[in-house]
Formats: sequence, C-alpha cells, structure tokens
Amino acid sequence: MRWLRHLTKSIPHSNIRAHQDLAKVVAAVEFAADATFNSVKFSARSMASQVAARRLLWLRSWQADVKHKWKLASSPISSKKLFGAALDPLLIETRSKKKILPSLLRRSEPRPFQPFRRSSFRPY
Repeated sequence: MRWLRHLTKSIPHSNIRAHQDLAKVVAAVEFAADATFNSVKFSARSMASQVAARRLLWLRSWQADVKHKWKLASSPISSKKLFGAALDPLLIETRSKKKILPSLLRRSEPRPFQPFRRSSFRPY
C-alpha cells in the first residue's frame, strides 16, 4: 500500500490515466486486504466453534448436571488438549490411579449376569 501511494505521488499530475489506473489498483489491494482480514477472522471463529462442538460431544455421555458441562465447554482454549487445565479440578483418581470424570448420578450395584430365559408363552 505504501509503495502504491508513493508511486501515485511520484507520477506527474498531468498523467491522468496513470492516476486513474493506480486508484483502481489501490482500491483492489484494499479490497483484497479487507477480504483477507475477514477470512482470517471467520476462520478463527470457525475453529473456536469446532472446539466447542467437540467439547460438547465429548461431554454428552457424562452423567452430570448441565451447569458443570457448560462450565467445561465454555472454558477458554489454553493448550493443545481439548479442555486444558479446566478439566483437572473435576477429575477424580480411582484406585488404579486412573483419572475419570465423576458421575453425579450414583449407580446401583452391577447386576449379576442372567442367562436368557425361555418365555412362558407357547404358541399352538
């Protein structure tokens, strides 16, 4: 842009055609710069939306209240991991030293395996 404006100043005022052509080139360059800026801005928004969608999909199966899910999903993007440091306070460590998300809904004891039973209905 500076180069084009400097070129415009260096051309004599008597050369009207060159000034008109340079004005068109300046307008085209300004348009391209604005389009590039908008492209980068919308790409950044798209990436942020993608991260939010991936977070919500990952949290979908977690049996917790919506407040905790939204708090995690809307946490700032801070690292290469999906949640970053926002997930660490919510994780609990199991006996086998694995970190898991706690379930706020307590499950009853697992049912013992029951083999398939024949139905009492007998067709004639």
